[in-house]
Amino acid sequence: MVELSLMWGARAKAPSTEATQYISSISFDDRIALDVVRINIAHLLMLVKQGIIGKDDGRAIYGVLRRLLQGFELKRELEDVHMCIEEEVIKEVGAGIGGKLHIGKSRNDQVATALRMRAKRFVVELASELLKFREVLLGLSERHVDTAMPGYTHLQHAQPVTLAHYLLAYHDKFERDFHRLLDVYHRIDESPMGSAALAGSSFNLDREYVAKLLGFSRVQENTIDAVSDRDFMIETAFAAAMVMAHLSELAEELILWSSWEFGFAELPDAYSSTSSIMPQKRNPVVAEVVRARASHVMGMLLSALDILRRLPMSYNLDLQEVTPPVWLSVEEALRALKIMRGAVEGLEFDVKRMYEAAELGFSTATELANELVKRFNLSFRIAHRIVGRMVKEAVDRGLSPREVTPQMLEEAARQEGVAIKVDERLLRDCLSPEVCIARCKVVGGPSRGSVSHMINRRRLELSRDLEVLLGMKKALEEIDVVMESEAKRLEVARVEGGAALRQAQVGGEGDPRRP
Repeated sequence: MVELSLMWGARAKAPSTEATQYISSISFDDRIALDVVRINIAHLLMLVKQGIIGKDDGRAIYGVLRRLLQGFELKRELEDVHMCIEEEVIKEVGAGIGGKLHIGKSRNDQVATALRMRAKRFVVELASELLKFREVLLGLSERHVDTAMPGYTHLQHAQPVTLAHYLLAYHDKFERDFHRLLDVYHRIDESPMGSAALAGSSFNLDREYVAKLLGFSRVQENTIDAVSDRDFMIETAFAAAMVMAHLSELAEELILWSSWEFGFAELPDAYSSTSSIMPQKRNPVVAEVVRARASHVMGMLLSALDILRRLPMSYNLDLQEVTPPVWLSVEEALRALKIMRGAVEGLEFDVKRMYEAAELGFSTATELANELVKRFNLSFRIAHRIVGRMVKEAVDRGLSPREVTPQMLEEAARQEGVAIKVDERLLRDCLSPEVCIARCKVVGGPSRGSVSHMINRRRLELSRDLEVLLGMKKALEEIDVVMESEAKRLEVARVEGGAALRQAQVGGEGDPRRP
């Protein structure tokens, strides 16, 4: 092993083993380990290109880094992934050559860059799952354009809608989540490399060159901000928290809808459980756990945000503690999206029960009031009172909407000082869920034409979003190939080493020790 003095310098002795373990980030560095190797490769190529180190030294160091890109062990006795990599390089080529790799860089700009690289891939993974979830919701919507159901406010019957209309509302929430992630990606897409500890370097570093090699669209200009900024981590955690909030809302609906009282939907057996004592039970356990874990993710967001609010400029090791809750929040959102997609895809709806609920709950009363306004030139407030009187009488007498008579409506109007004559056809049409839905042709409403238009437009948007996402994935996947090509151009890499680099995986590596 390399002596610790090489890592810690002459200013102070190495900390105790207990202190090293306490401040160590090794337990969660696995998610950025290979990106730190990539950063070292890009930095090395820049040093060679700028003539800061020679090609022979560059070639020796590059050989070690290229091997590490295939996987390496994170040693628990070392403080972090940066030390593990530096130890491996120096162990193989010596401190005289290997120590040159650290020219013009710091762990501060390295970790900030690695976190951005991993965050970009996490964003792409989360966006990919959201696309799949949106596809499921659109597919269900297409099958239920004509399925009437009650819409709700305050969990009370409000106005009739369709199941497709309802599902599209959830689709639009997840579509916003998708585009929120694209916005976050844009702000993540800046390279801190070249900022060193906080003040940059007197070496002639080419920050733009390193940024390009690592797949960033631009440099994060201010070097102080570059090493201390974790806004992108908070935004990533917030995006994950919003996804979980929307999943929790949907989970709550499914829990209610699958209850005996609602009876609108049945979750697939694969996403339910029975009781250990009550044989009749089908419990919506997956939806319940998603609903609970949304709270965990929101707590992680607040934890990360609270760490940042009390820090002085610029780098403090507190920043290291922001990382675990952010990664865990994204990983939980990914798991929740995948399992909820399966649950929603397998839903079975009781179309008859949903229609009966829309009809029996007087959700059509608003349309009856609208019709009184149109037919008799009444103010809406008067029409509202008339229909309210009629509904109250019907409920008091235990009558369904189909049993309400024109005479009941006329009497309610007379009590409000209005004389009207209503025929049976007008009353039946206004109290029919199908007619009410068909009449709501306003843009974005529940009518068949409006819903079909929304589905078609969202299909086109889904296709465009997929193209954008594929472009982002391609850029991430090309990082190793671009650096390999540049290493050959600078005569740092041997030609026969190309195949090995191409095998390196770019997305979601997980444990860097795997072969």
